[in-house]
Amino acid sequence: MNQSNIFHIKENLSVCGFVGIADRPSFESYGFEAHLQCVEGFEDWLKECVDVKRLPFDDGLPIPVDTLDEAQNWLSRHWARRNKILISCAAGESRSVTMAVFLLTLKTDVGYSLACEEVFTKVPGAYPHPNILVSVANYCNARIDFNQLKEIYSNIQIQPPFPWPDDVLIESLKQ
Repeated sequence: MNQSNIFHIKENLSVCGFVGIADRPSFESYGFEAHLQCVEGFEDWLKECVDVKRLPFDDGLPIPVDTLDEAQNWLSRHWARRNKILISCAAGESRSVTMAVFLLTLKTDVGYSLACEEVFTKVPGAYPHPNILVSVANYCNARIDFNQLKEIYSNIQIQPPFPWPDDVLIESLKQ
């Protein structure tokens, strides 16, 4: 498997999109023990290799609290066991990276903003939708304001050609 398609955040935490999971032998070579799928459409053989949790949610909308509750319980169990966790979405740039921020915020002492920085630094192309990023901040009691959100996005190394406009950031903070 092309290593550039799976991005390792921690020794036991990685993220990718569909393209990161090429074939079964390549996937198995990573030794993942848990796979959180934030979208539908992954191959059924993955269930034979790892503990799979399918929790699809829409990109662009706040993540439902019941989805975050379920993700927290499942991820916490695997984190406590030091299992190698893979979090995947369609492109590996928004939902999966946001859930990696979620896990690091809950399970490490770095705090929300530093969790964002750590994940976004290790995942080229990471640029999550503000609505899902803010929903995770709110769930983790990391209340952020416009300036903090703007700074989080400004610190992303690879900026897209059309970054989120201020009105989208402001609207995301109203949740």
